[in-house]
Amino acid sequence: MDQAQATIDDVIAQLTRARGEASESIELLRGARGRIETESAKLESPKAVLEYLDFFIGFFLSAAADLDHVIAELPGSPSRASIDALRQIASNSSVEQRRCLGFRDKWINKPLAYEDMRPLLNQISVDSRDQLTAFRNLNIAADHLDKLVSPPPAPTEGKLDRRALFTRWFGK
Repeated sequence: MDQAQATIDDVIAQLTRARGEASESIELLRGARGRIETESAKLESPKAVLEYLDFFIGFFLSAAADLDHVIAELPGSPSRASIDALRQIASNSSVEQRRCLGFRDKWINKPLAYEDMRPLLNQISVDSRDQLTAFRNLNIAADHLDKLVSPPPAPTEGKLDRRALFTRWFGK
């Protein structure tokens, strides 16, 4: 097996693990959603918690579908669109970290009428945050695939392009 194929196999394994983790997170959040529906009378705003859960269940389902598409494509040559999809998932995950913090600040980090709900709310926050953090690692897979699609540029034998020339003259 050549080095490029081993690298693709490694990326496929990484993406398959990420897809599996996404499925686990979706199931955890769906289970939490059922408990929130059952115990909604104990929450100040069950609608807000359900909206949070629905958002992340949808987000993770979409990311999982994108991962399925990239995994299916990878035994062949990776496309630029697949690499961009991985980077987009990672980027969106970074942005959505704020949603987790907002949820925690608004619905967990305060006195609750029913303190027995705190562990459930906390677990919802942790599960969504952990999955977002895991998705941010998709940038590494995208970087590996990018190297396969775009080989390093050939040396320019002393010739500098315009940017390199100005950088050499003026620094940064």
